[in-house]
Amino acid sequence: MKFKGLSPNTFHKITRFALWSLVAIVITGGAVRLTGSGLGCSDWPNCEPGQLVPKANIHGWVEFGNRLITGLVSIAVIFAVSGSLLRYPRDKTLTSWSIGLVVGVIIQIILGAVTVVTHLSPPIVMAHFLVSMVLIWNAVVLEAKASNTRNTEKATLPYTKTHCWLVGTTTAIAVFTGTIVTASGPHGGDENVNRLNFDLPDVARIHGVSVFLLVFFLVGLNLRLKGTQQKNLYHSTKTMLIVVAAQAAIGYVQYFNQLPPLLVACHIAGATAVWISAVRLMLKSVTAN
Repeated sequence: MKFKGLSPNTFHKITRFALWSLVAIVITGGAVRLTGSGLGCSDWPNCEPGQLVPKANIHGWVEFGNRLITGLVSIAVIFAVSGSLLRYPRDKTLTSWSIGLVVGVIIQIILGAVTVVTHLSPPIVMAHFLVSMVLIWNAVVLEAKASNTRNTEKATLPYTKTHCWLVGTTTAIAVFTGTIVTASGPHGGDENVNRLNFDLPDVARIHGVSVFLLVFFLVGLNLRLKGTQQKNLYHSTKTMLIVVAAQAAIGYVQYFNQLPPLLVACHIAGATAVWISAVRLMLKSVTAN
């Protein structure tokens, strides 16, 4: 039988794999920092000069394990691009979004090398995380487009799309201010790494204000949509409210308990979940105006 190409359903599964592999690299990257393993490997791409894998030391293997996950992400991205080219029927939009993942992964690999060379410079580590958020945005959009499902609901309220994008914007601000808090805190990936010269309580308050604004706009959107015909958007706001509430609770608990690594790891995973929820909400709002 002649091969016609990948089915849309198969390609959708590939894009989903790419998305969750990118989520995995964020979590393992957090593990590297929280275990003080940021300089577990002093070279790139070898762990040590002339040595691909680390010696028997836990920090080296944690860092090297994160690099292996990077390899998995690279494979997932290659599959996504190849799948977009083999998909039948072909869709140039899907190919473009897949190539966006390639560009992002290349930037991440370069930033990973620069992170090692600069000995975990906080601005570089921040950039590393923020580029991951951009990559996840790209992957969420690609996965949504590959699913071939569209929000066909019509707007029953004025400025629905604007309100959704306001929620997305405040989410991005909250994520960014969160990276400043992290770069000013104790978990720098190595005990000898310099931190940003900000007072931790001050930047934590700024981050808290950005989270408060996010909750304010999100609750307002949820109340506006309640009882309308825009059920998909309403359910998306409810889901995001649950995720944001859990994330805020973890944030306050970790802060008032001297930032224990396990809770910080949960907060990193939660930030990723909040961001994915926000991107999906904005995608569903595209036809709502």
